[in-house]
Amino acid sequence: MSTSAELLELSRRTLDALPTGWTGDVRVLAERWGTMRFAVGRLSQPHLEEGQYVSLRVVHDHQVGVAATSDLSRAGIRRLVRTAQGLARVAPPDEKFPEFAASTGRVRATAYSATTARLSPEAQARLAEAALSGARSVQPEGRIAGVVNVGSEVLALANTSGLERVAPRSAAQISVLVDRPDLEVPVSGWDEGAHWDADALDAARLGRAAAERVPRGRAESAPAGRYRVVLSGPAVSDLLGFFAHLGFNSRGAEEGWSCLKNRRGKRVAPTFVDLADDGTSPRSLPRSIDYEGTPKRPVRLLDHGTAGPPVSDRRSAARAGTAPTGHGTLPESPWGDWGATPGNLILAPGDASFDDLVRTVGDGVLVTRLHYVRVVHPARSIITGMTRDGTYRIRRGEIGPALRNFRFTESVLAALGSIEQVGRATRRYSDERGGSAVTTPALALGTFHFTSATVF
Repeated sequence: MSTSAELLELSRRTLDALPTGWTGDVRVLAERWGTMRFAVGRLSQPHLEEGQYVSLRVVHDHQVGVAATSDLSRAGIRRLVRTAQGLARVAPPDEKFPEFAASTGRVRATAYSATTARLSPEAQARLAEAALSGARSVQPEGRIAGVVNVGSEVLALANTSGLERVAPRSAAQISVLVDRPDLEVPVSGWDEGAHWDADALDAARLGRAAAERVPRGRAESAPAGRYRVVLSGPAVSDLLGFFAHLGFNSRGAEEGWSCLKNRRGKRVAPTFVDLADDGTSPRSLPRSIDYEGTPKRPVRLLDHGTAGPPVSDRRSAARAGTAPTGHGTLPESPWGDWGATPGNLILAPGDASFDDLVRTVGDGVLVTRLHYVRVVHPARSIITGMTRDGTYRIRRGEIGPALRNFRFTESVLAALGSIEQVGRATRRYSDERGGSAVTTPALALGTFHFTSATVF
């Protein structure tokens, strides 16, 4: 891959190709991502991807055009500029499009692992083998599958306002599934984790934890209805991710479909609930700037249960008359159409052990993770999905027999408003390449609506 200096030089060369009177910003991204899958207890589908591409946004007479290319030759850059110009000429004027970011604002150094960024396929295979061995030690008869994703991204950014910045990030993510399809009612267990330093991920422990969640006995049926629940970390991660998009997305605030439209500055969760978005924190998967060059900084989303304002990029901040919060995305479609959304969620831990959460629920359901979650009604924060890979009955404050899975339909705000206790042990969860991350403990909720039960 190219050096940071070479990437920055390419961004300058792209801006130099703009005609007089045009302004713009350019992102040069160099990525290296490795994937090692395992299925049926064997390593499979190793994949190493290295690439560089340029993302260009240009403005002339309030008209904006965006284009991207992986052709980094001089001819390729000239074509990129012509394409962006052509799109700008047919775009409707955006009278409120702001000036590009100036070279101001403190950029905080963030945690980064050069070792993780250069991790070899052989080292990734060893992580996968450790996860397999950990799972086999608990469930030798289980069918084990999962994935190890490790890599890095270097962003070199420049614009016609004089800003030039380079920002690297690294990420590692592992997920493990152990199932028993040989049983009359198939059962399964799951665990996952992420970190900016692959050496900090205990792959064997993740494998053991996934296997330990596989029910030992036959899964029982339970009727649909409202239950008190314990949500393990993976389930909370999904819940918070949807809350961030539905409540704090800049596009949702502008278009009126945000679930917090009339609730900002009001309490929507218990006073002991604090949720932040902090792209600089080593507790997340940090990055120093967003894709517009705005420095990352902590943003309080829930302050003692009270909802704050939405996050923003430069465009949405200009429309709202506020300062950008450092949540600019890649401007090319579809990313630019999604709006600014929190990407480094951190839920403050409480003081409860996992056993404390179970005792708090008393009689209810333990949910390990959520599956195939979709939005039903964004303004009411209603989502639907299924439980998966470790659903258990809780009886008299103890984890009881396994349950067949449920379909749920629930308001995220209602679920968060019913939080009764917050766990103290936290973990990071992320997508495959660490583009977004959630650091969270488990939660005990007073109510969760299961609308139907499954046969598995």
